[in-house]
Amino acid sequence: MTTNSLATSTWMGHLDSNTPLNGIVMPGSHDAGMSQTDHCGVGAQFKPGMVRTQALNILQQLEAGSRYFDIRVDYDHRELVTYHRSGDAGCNGQPLTAVLDQSLEFIQSHPSETFILKFSHIRSNQKKEREIKDRIDQFLANIKYREHLFTHRKSDVNLAKIALDDCRGKIMLIFDYPEHIGTRAARFRYHDGFSRDPSGQEIGDYRGPNLTVCDSYSKTTRLAEMKNDQLAKLDTYGGLDKDHFFLLSWTLTPDIHTALDPTGSVEKLAGIANAALEEVLTERMHQPDKPKPNIVYLDYLNVKTAQSIIQCNF
Repeated sequence: MTTNSLATSTWMGHLDSNTPLNGIVMPGSHDAGMSQTDHCGVGAQFKPGMVRTQALNILQQLEAGSRYFDIRVDYDHRELVTYHRSGDAGCNGQPLTAVLDQSLEFIQSHPSETFILKFSHIRSNQKKEREIKDRIDQFLANIKYREHLFTHRKSDVNLAKIALDDCRGKIMLIFDYPEHIGTRAARFRYHDGFSRDPSGQEIGDYRGPNLTVCDSYSKTTRLAEMKNDQLAKLDTYGGLDKDHFFLLSWTLTPDIHTALDPTGSVEKLAGIANAALEEVLTERMHQPDKPKPNIVYLDYLNVKTAQSIIQCNF
């Protein structure tokens, strides 16, 4: 299997059905709903490039190969929406209806695939966090989604160990909060795999059912700094076939200098990061003693960059 012959929309169909999810390297989408910007708040209306993180909508990201989606939710202008804000500064992205309907459209036409929608960062600064969580649960109960959502009879199931054949044609829903969790109802719990010891040192471990992900971004605009930080964490905590996932956060984070630069944007930073990724992954694949990531997380995910990640499986 070569990169050029790989169809990104059906790449999981080429994997052995007995492969557990923790044995797969998959592209992931950071702030996945932010391919559009609506109802922008203070500042963002003048520079939406600081808020927009994707060029492709959810369906297009799925077709490009992404299989792990960062879905951040708010209730605004009388609908559930994805969003990217700090306080009130920022914008809404795709409505949650569009996210789920596009997910449904994809999985119905690509039964060899599976993917994860991770619900997190529920907007909390307006003191409506519980209301938003309740609205999400009611929304996801829509009968049209039901048969396409992954469920499990065991409440403590570890999704990292689920065989691909058991979840093909299904959407996995995981949540970074405890409300409304129930594996028989397709609601699985997310745990952050990083914590800090008494000295403040970051440590990674399995934190609990149903999915633990070691995910710690670098918070820098400098490629070399991000690369060194993420590869060091990968070497320490990563590797396939573990009880948890390791997420390689291949993203550069805008700062005040990005905001003040007339040409500064998330897209510009993503172009720098994404251009460097293929060489890093190729080098890693030629070092069999080095651990691989389960998820490679991107801004401005695109087919070419996704192919370089998917190729790690073949």
